[in-house]
Amino acid sequence: YGERLAAQNEALASIESQSGSNEEIVLQFFRANNNYFGDVERCAEAVLKSGFADRDELYGSLKRYLKERLGITARTVPIETLKPALRFFDQQNRQILLSDGLDYTNRVFQLAHTIALIEHSDVLNEQIERAKIVSDHEVSRCRVELANYFASAVMMPYDDFFREALRVKYDIDHLAARFAVSYEHVCHRLTTLQKPGAKGIPFFFMRIDRGGNVTKRFNATPIQLARYGGACPRLDVHYCFRVAGRIITQLVEMPDNSRYLTINRTVDRPSLSFTREDNRLALALGCAIEHAPETIYAANMDLHSQRFVTEIGVNCRLCPRRHCAHRAHEPFFENLQLDENRRGVTRYES
Repeated sequence: YGERLAAQNEALASIESQSGSNEEIVLQFFRANNNYFGDVERCAEAVLKSGFADRDELYGSLKRYLKERLGITARTVPIETLKPALRFFDQQNRQILLSDGLDYTNRVFQLAHTIALIEHSDVLNEQIERAKIVSDHEVSRCRVELANYFASAVMMPYDDFFREALRVKYDIDHLAARFAVSYEHVCHRLTTLQKPGAKGIPFFFMRIDRGGNVTKRFNATPIQLARYGGACPRLDVHYCFRVAGRIITQLVEMPDNSRYLTINRTVDRPSLSFTREDNRLALALGCAIEHAPETIYAANMDLHSQRFVTEIGVNCRLCPRRHCAHRAHEPFFENLQLDENRRGVTRYES
């Protein structure tokens, strides 16, 4: 089943790529590197050891780093000045403009991101060249994601973050408070803890919007995540929108009988004005069931009971499960049985 599922994912990914999407290239790039880039980590460590960086005052430290080391001024400007952007690097005047719409954490993130693009472009390009990515658009997408990776490594230094994650059993809220970052930043960083000799739990990460669209995903686990369309509707990450801000845990089982613990919660995006609609998104972080006891989230769960396991698939188009009341599409690889004299739980099969 796993091989067939991978082939089906590849077929749909090929269709998606031909339609103009470059997201799959980025995902394959990160997956091929197991979501870990040692050279980029070392560049981030160099910034922290430069003498400019003060972990307790990171925003001011990075502004000073940019000014004294790179001759670049960073300042905030009214939202209307950059609308609809949040950051702009004015190369001619050597200044970085940050929107007032960014909170403190994201201002730090954007400064670190820009340092990666300016000072460490050669290292980013080396990673991309090894992957033999040549399309200008795909190169730009990969460079942006690597700069994001660098920013996370500056804000959450690998060794410190890894030790603290082990100590608190991957408590996401605790890690966010400890490193002065957002819940989503921590989820991203947890997927990258794959340094040889100091590996954390392999996690997958998925972010969805209120329409069920998967807007971001990273994966360091064997689970197959949908590369086309939305996620399985039986995942509790969808239910999170009804209980905003609360963490919901769920045990799930794939059609190949592999099981995973998922940790689900909504996150809010900054509201830039009274007229801006809700930008809330939902996140799912998950790991294989054998790693679940290492997390705080499995402390009160019966990990071996079938009663509390939800059977899921990648998504409806790739799911072989029969008589699922949540099916929204027929599987693309076979026709489900229909009997005009019998009504099934959905209109797709009897």
